[in-house]
Amino acid sequence: MVRVPYFLSAQLDGVQRGTVEGSSAFEGWVGLIFFNLATWVSIIVIDIMLLSDDFHESDKPHHVLQTGALTSVIVSFSTIAAFWIGGMCFGEPFTSGPANKPAATLPPFATALISGGLKATLGFTYVLLILSATSAEKRVVELLVAQVALKHFGSAMVLTNQRLHHFADDAVSSATY
Repeated sequence: MVRVPYFLSAQLDGVQRGTVEGSSAFEGWVGLIFFNLATWVSIIVIDIMLLSDDFHESDKPHHVLQTGALTSVIVSFSTIAAFWIGGMCFGEPFTSGPANKPAATLPPFATALISGGLKATLGFTYVLLILSATSAEKRVVELLVAQVALKHFGSAMVLTNQRLHHFADDAVSSATY
């Protein structure tokens, strides 16, 4: 069984702890796979497409900004992956267990790398959108607008999982029952 760390899904973390019943496990997996992971895969794919197709000229400021956007999101992704894999290799400290065993909390530098990278990638994308709004082809502007929306949505999900783990005394409960 794959144990999901709280920083990917606070709801699944509650299910693993045994404090949540009903459809929460199903909702947690749907949220993790279709909304969280799919959002971030889309963001990375679109950032790579923009860098390789539209902002590939290294002497242009657009290239530097798009490189910054991609690098920032990769830093966040790498931090999450490193702590998830490290947690699995060393007894899964970032996942809750049965009998109300709470998950260990990420160190502050890891949380800063994750949230800082997400804010930076969003900032770079905003600047790119502002610079490209009147001069770029329509497809590029559409992709940048999509990136702003996806990055806002994805960042909100990541930060909500962090906050819920730290500040919620009650388990995540389902809104469907």
